[in-house]
Amino acid sequence: MADFLASRNWPQKKLAGLAGISPTTLNQFINATYKGDFVTVAKKLTDTMKSVVRREKQSQEKKFVETSVVKRINAIIVHTDSLSEEYEGAISLIIGDSGHGKSVCLRAFADANLNAIYVEVDTAMNATAMFAAIAQRIRIDSDGTLSNLTRRLISALEHRRVTIIIDEASGLSVSQLNLLRTVIVGKCRCPLVLSGNNDLLKTVNQSTTRRGFESLDQFRSRMVAICNLDELAGSKKDDGGFYSAADIRAMYEYGGVKLSSDAAKTLRNIARTPQSGRLRTCSRIIAALHCSRVVEQEGTITGEHIIAAIEELDLPVRVRLPLGRRSAAGREQKTKAG
Repeated sequence: MADFLASRNWPQKKLAGLAGISPTTLNQFINATYKGDFVTVAKKLTDTMKSVVRREKQSQEKKFVETSVVKRINAIIVHTDSLSEEYEGAISLIIGDSGHGKSVCLRAFADANLNAIYVEVDTAMNATAMFAAIAQRIRIDSDGTLSNLTRRLISALEHRRVTIIIDEASGLSVSQLNLLRTVIVGKCRCPLVLSGNNDLLKTVNQSTTRRGFESLDQFRSRMVAICNLDELAGSKKDDGGFYSAADIRAMYEYGGVKLSSDAAKTLRNIARTPQSGRLRTCSRIIAALHCSRVVEQEGTITGEHIIAAIEELDLPVRVRLPLGRRSAAGREQKTKAG
């Protein structure tokens, strides 16, 4: 355990927190002075350290891949910045259901570009909390009323070139969108990129004839692009595009394990299927298969391995994919034959 902590430069407090025990208990355990349930504490610590090692291994073997999705999202952000004026920012939307990897792409862009900040909001946030989160990211005082927050943000940003990227924006209300347009785009003069699922697009596209929705006219007039990942992923125009075989191989061939052609095709099928979890589901399947003794011995993941993993893990994707239906039909035939 001492080697585990030392190799990661972790204080005992961090491991104790992950294991759900107190730092005092861990200290006593390490020094062989603990008088409580030794077996339970030992199991908690062992399970925690194994989990940490598994995740570290996955993280080290996987790498960030500049896929077609990454390139498209990066292009939208750059486009929004380039079409912003000195006196006013521009607005773009990135739309897509869960699993496209939007958040990973947006965080990576903000990490690589010092003039971009990434903020994740949630439905529990009111306008004050949302602007406080933005203030924290640009390292200014985030306390106080909405009026004071917006005043400080304007003072800090109006003469800077900063792109504001707001993720998980699906639950933003019309009034919150109007505040972002007024404060961030208008007074701070910053480009604004909002990312969310189709609910965000529905909110933005509502009729402005409804009382209280008039501000959407002003919001939409500042929009320069909508990148709809769902539509792009489902396009059958060519064999490349989003989630091409090359993209899939770049993302999921690691640790010396290769994908067969039918495995790449199966993963592409998942990535292109709405509400399937897309890349998130693919990553979970591949992570599970990397722990498989058969895959480790053979060094190759096949389409059959992927279908078997979906069945074994009982992933919800089964009911949404043709491969899930084929698999279920196969089981039924085997049952009848038996």
